[in-house]
Amino acid sequence: MGCAVPAVDFAIRLADEGVPLRAIARATRIPSEELRLTLTEARDDGRLIDLPKEDWPPGFPRDQRALQLSRMLSENQDGLFFSIQKTFHLTRAEASLLLSLIQNMQVSKSRADMASKTIDVHICRLRKAMEPFEVKIGTLWGYGYQIAPATRRKIMDLILSQIQSSAQPS
Repeated sequence: MGCAVPAVDFAIRLADEGVPLRAIARATRIPSEELRLTLTEARDDGRLIDLPKEDWPPGFPRDQRALQLSRMLSENQDGLFFSIQKTFHLTRAEASLLLSLIQNMQVSKSRADMASKTIDVHICRLRKAMEPFEVKIGTLWGYGYQIAPATRRKIMDLILSQIQSSAQPS
């Protein structure tokens, strides 16, 4: 069983996925003003690209995929990693790197918990493993890597369908 993700880390992930500030405040039970300061600090130190919108626009469809994956990461990290590994035939390190790419618009080589050359090797293997799914991982020269938003949604759909098929009785 995976360890619980602290509310602030969860809030940063939600903000990075485009969830509005007031929705994050409700989900994490962190007061809006305190959350705004926390997310501003996260943006200033590079953990967040931009501050979220204040709230959902009327009639805006919320991306439930990102919310489901964030919830699974906090509730059952090992199960989520297993599903990612099984879906794409990845190692644990490659699955972790793919999850970072899904959760963040851009992933800096310096943000990962690996040496720069190690990340390059994992990205090379990850690119080969993702070819059958028509997933492209872009290089941000001198910075890191990224996956296009439409591709991120596609990957989330594949992971969630794997989880749903695993949950159904045989």
